[in-house]
Amino acid sequence: MKQQHKTYLKMFSIMLLAAIITVIAAQAGFCDPSTVADQVPAAAATTANAVQTAEQSKSDAIVKFLIAMGGVALSSIVIFLGLTIYNKFFVDKKLFEPNNPDDALNTPETVEEAVTLYIKRNKLC
Repeated sequence: MKQQHKTYLKMFSIMLLAAIITVIAAQAGFCDPSTVADQVPAAAATTANAVQTAEQSKSDAIVKFLIAMGGVALSSIVIFLGLTIYNKFFVDKKLFEPNNPDDALNTPETVEEAVTLYIKRNKLC
């Protein structure tokens, strides 16, 4: 169960990092077509109204993106909690055997250990 929490934490961290990178890129103007007007001398004569409209559309896009990512995060948390509750109350614990120390993933050092390990794992005896 701890491994599952680590996996979900890792996935959540990656999603959060992607959201942060996207917001930073949008703030820096990498995604905004109005930045091209500043770089091309012929198109540099834009009005203040066009710049305000571009800034407004950028902030609207950021708000929409953050709302969508919030919905994704919320649905992920709801699914995780639902599956945790389902596993706790409805999954039979007898289906999962406790860890056997003989089933360690250590490499056998001799041929005799390898044969013994093979026989035990395949339940030949």
